[in-house]
Amino acid sequence: MTVMEAARLLGSAIQEDPRFADYRDASALAAEDEQVKALSDNLQALQAQFDEEAVKENPDEKLLNDLQEQGSAMYQTIYQTPAMTRMMDAKEGMDSMMNEVMNFLYLVIGGADPKTVEVTPETMQQMQAEMMQM
Repeated sequence: MTVMEAARLLGSAIQEDPRFADYRDASALAAEDEQVKALSDNLQALQAQFDEEAVKENPDEKLLNDLQEQGSAMYQTIYQTPAMTRMMDAKEGMDSMMNEVMNFLYLVIGGADPKTVEVTPETMQQMQAEMMQM
């Protein structure tokens, strides 16, 4: 088996993992959520207004600051909606899985036995210490 064949198997396993399905489903729900859509449209309008003001010869700095504050507040509001909160929670699960996979690969590339090595804080510290000695 080639490395790419193994990578394809890994890709299939990732897509079969419940964390992948949860993230995919949560992302789709967030993309279709009416509250998220409305808030995102408002954020885009604020961004367009900011961009329009920013390119003026003498932009109104107070207006730019106000628009930036409104945009930041809108962004926070978007991420506090139930749909986006669910998506971000699901993303944390995916990120955790991918970090574990990447750490496993780092350990193996560093010489660990792929059949027995476990990704633990201890093995990661050992790998980092060995890399620092190189």
